[in-house]
Amino acid sequence: MTDHSLRAICFVDKAAHRAEALPGSVWFSDPCKDAVAALWFFCPCGCGLHRITVGERHKPAMGVPSWRWCGSFENPTLTPSVNQRACGWHGWLSGGYWEPC
Repeated sequence: MTDHSLRAICFVDKAAHRAEALPGSVWFSDPCKDAVAALWFFCPCGCGLHRITVGERHKPAMGVPSWRWCGSFENPTLTPSVNQRACGWHGWLSGGYWEPC
């Protein structure tokens, strides 16, 4: 963790996540039977809300970008890095912290 990292606060309630709109905050949908979930997050740069597809302990093969999620809600880790082309933010979510590349 560096002085540029940002804690990824995990919300349990979807509406509260949307209402707070904290940069770097996250909300996970319930994983389906294939352990695939949607991760909604407010970009660490503050540009807004984004959605990515994550697999719990695996990277889903879906024909669209997807990420492997460690399964932790409190200290999530994703692989590979998250590259937000719309705003230019690129970095890692590791151990519950967003870290720019």
